[in-house]
Amino acid sequence: ILNNNKIQELRSGAFFGLSTLEKLDLRSNMISRIEPGAFLGLGALKKLDLSNNSISCLNGDIFKGLDSLSRLNLSGNMFSSLAQGLFDRLVSLKALEFQTPYLLCDCSLLWLPRWIKDRNVSVKNTKCSYPQSLQGQLIPSLRPELLTCDAPLELPSFQLTPSQRQVVFQGDSLPFQCQASLVAEDMQVLWYQNGRMVKPDATRGIFIEKRIVQNCSLIASALTISNIQPGFMGNWECRVRTSRGNTTRTVHIVVLQSSAKYCAPERVSNNKGEFRWPRTLAGIKAYLPCNLPPSSARAYTGILGEERQAWRYCNPVGLWGEEDYSQCQFQKEVTRFLYVINQMPLNETNVVTKARSLLVYTIDAANLSDKMDIIFMAEMIEKFGKFVEKFKDLGEVMVNMASNLMLADERVLWMAQREAMACTRIIACLQKIAIYRLATAQAFSLTSPNIALEALTVRVNDWNVMTCILFQRPSLERLHGQDRQLTFKCNTTGPFSTYLYKSTIVEASLQLPQSLFSQVVVPGQADDNVYKLYLLGFRNGKFFPSTGNTSLLADGGRRKSVTTPVIMAKIDGISLRVLRTPINITLRRFAHGSDAVSARWNFSLAGGQGGWRSEGCRILESHDNFTTMSCNSLGNYGLLMDLTSADQISPSIQPLHPVIYATSVILLLCLFTIIISYMYHYRSVRVSRKFWHMLVNLCFHISLTCGVFVGGINQTRYANVCQA
Repeated sequence: ILNNNKIQELRSGAFFGLSTLEKLDLRSNMISRIEPGAFLGLGALKKLDLSNNSISCLNGDIFKGLDSLSRLNLSGNMFSSLAQGLFDRLVSLKALEFQTPYLLCDCSLLWLPRWIKDRNVSVKNTKCSYPQSLQGQLIPSLRPELLTCDAPLELPSFQLTPSQRQVVFQGDSLPFQCQASLVAEDMQVLWYQNGRMVKPDATRGIFIEKRIVQNCSLIASALTISNIQPGFMGNWECRVRTSRGNTTRTVHIVVLQSSAKYCAPERVSNNKGEFRWPRTLAGIKAYLPCNLPPSSARAYTGILGEERQAWRYCNPVGLWGEEDYSQCQFQKEVTRFLYVINQMPLNETNVVTKARSLLVYTIDAANLSDKMDIIFMAEMIEKFGKFVEKFKDLGEVMVNMASNLMLADERVLWMAQREAMACTRIIACLQKIAIYRLATAQAFSLTSPNIALEALTVRVNDWNVMTCILFQRPSLERLHGQDRQLTFKCNTTGPFSTYLYKSTIVEASLQLPQSLFSQVVVPGQADDNVYKLYLLGFRNGKFFPSTGNTSLLADGGRRKSVTTPVIMAKIDGISLRVLRTPINITLRRFAHGSDAVSARWNFSLAGGQGGWRSEGCRILESHDNFTTMSCNSLGNYGLLMDLTSADQISPSIQPLHPVIYATSVILLLCLFTIIISYMYHYRSVRVSRKFWHMLVNLCFHISLTCGVFVGGINQTRYANVCQA
């Protein structure tokens, strides 16, 4: 069995030594050529399957030596006819199949019904493809009088490329390719312009390639117009002429003067591939075929890239405008996979399994480079969110999935947010997890390396000052290099010393005042209502990219960046716009900059894209790497700083071990001694000039490597130094 092995040809004697082989399966390969005598040595072979290949040339010598062959399958190949005497060497043949999309039932097959009857051969699953009058009829049931070569001529394949109207500019070059099925020996391919035959003329820039017969089944001709002039405007025709009749394909050429408005040629690269848009007349929509993805991707998605097109519109003023690449396949395998997964339906039987599979896929989220990857992931998280109420484990999977996505590049997340508000949608899904889980529980928490979720129910009568801290703690299971989990811990009674481990790192803290519910309580009346408090903590501000105008938080138009974790507090069912007593938030800075601003994320800014606003927030104090701020409303809190002129408060470079410096000095002295020694004693040292150059270069490069190691091995925190 040799099926699906990408075999392209069978050479003469390829199977010598297999004299006892009885079955040979070569289906679904790429065989296009079989040399005469390819099956010699297979005297005992009884069954041969050559279906679904690219065979177009068949002759009797191919089957030489197959005296015992009783079953032959040639279906799914490219031939359109069978020559008389093709199977004469197959004396034991009893069963035959040769269905192809190009099979032409005409006078060239007139011999076949009589041969089938005389040899008592069973022909199965084989029908005519052409002409239309016989399409779908079984070969054994055909009457001989139906197999004629009378007009009109029908060709199984006849293509003119390009086939659409061509709008070109004076002086451009335009190639044409005409290809047709070879059904008669006297076939000719001729070219016509406006009804007049075109002949090669180098002075006019017209070149016609001579008749080409490809793989015994196709005839082709190429026409190239190298210098298009206004006189070339009109209908250009490829005409196939035979004694049985003629058939044509026509394309119209429009020649424009160079003074007309047009869009300049442009190369566009995006996640659908690279497109070279030609010079296009103003007001015309240009089309290009989609780039073909790998064959494995086409097989998986079931989409043929060659059938789909991208278009781009050249507006009336001669500038490229609207464009559409939606019909084209994504070029990266990751994006294609996420697109396919996103199209699959989810139900209660498969949602948990698919979510866990996708979670494993997001482990490499740091390598995602296309905004569509993040958008597809956000859409999948939204779909999973619909099942959270029924499957509690799904919430943990979604939090870890979102945590992994925070490893993606900031630029990719920014583009995904601007394109489809992907980050905002992910945050909304995380909030819904808390809503569904608190419906059946008093409190719960979820942890992950980059996101922590805490939700609890609070009774107004029992409310007191609450302090919650966000910290990193060692993970019990070290997964994929992420050995710390982001965790919330809330307390209303005493200090946190009993909750914190020795190796924990505090990222943020949040102090909710005692008067938090004072605005919803009627004075003098007891309030026994229960509310739901949600807390979300993010290790950084990647899910809060400012896609709109941030001039409210900039000094002189400078863009600010989030330099702390982001922590969120929300109470379900209460809209507290301005608190009587502000909330105090302490955040750990992981970057150093200037012009610090305390801010709260507003989801309604920039048309729903969201943005940071400093109104209602102020900085109280900064100490070491921590900044304390207060805000008079609930929301998402962070500290923004200008990093373009960042204060360089990086810790001083730690020196290396003294032994490294001592040995490096000794090495450099030795290299220097080698050079000096040779300079003093070069007359007595007999070496070639080439060896001398090698010695000097070796000493120089060793000393340079030593210097770079000693001076740069501890500079890894400076990206510019490492890149240099």
